Amino acid sequence: MKPQFLDQGAEKGHDKVVLEKIWKDWEAFASYAFNKSHSTCYAWIAYQTAYLKAHYPAEYMAAVLSNNMNDIKSVSFFMEECKRMKLEVLGPDVNESAYKFRVNDEGAIRFGMGAIKGVGKGAVETYSQ
Repeated sequence: MKPQFLDQGAEKGHDKVVLEKIWKDWEAFASYAFNKSHSTCYAWIAYQTAYLKAHYPAEYMAAVLSNNMNDIKSVSFFMEECKRMKLEVLGPDVNESAYKFRVNDEGAIRFGMGAIKGVGKGAVETYSQ
């Protein structure tokens, strides 16, 4: 795009030296600004995630498990993380489980019915109504 910028700028009567300076400044800015802005956003998200995991561990892990419930390898991995964190994960229960993983009144994570192969969302929602 540099040649196009320089050519069109020159066609509009701008000094080629000034156009080169502008382009050089843009390149210098682009070399750090994009990365810096993204790293700031990722740092903020990492901070929020760490805060939730530290202060609301069961709720956080229930959300993580729900987000990954269609991938049995991920569910297994995060179930191990729950064990490491000493969080109780209860098996599915037709009287207490919802479609997604959730935390019950005792603070334990109840297995989501949607993570069970062959159990569809419609069946769970029909039963829970």
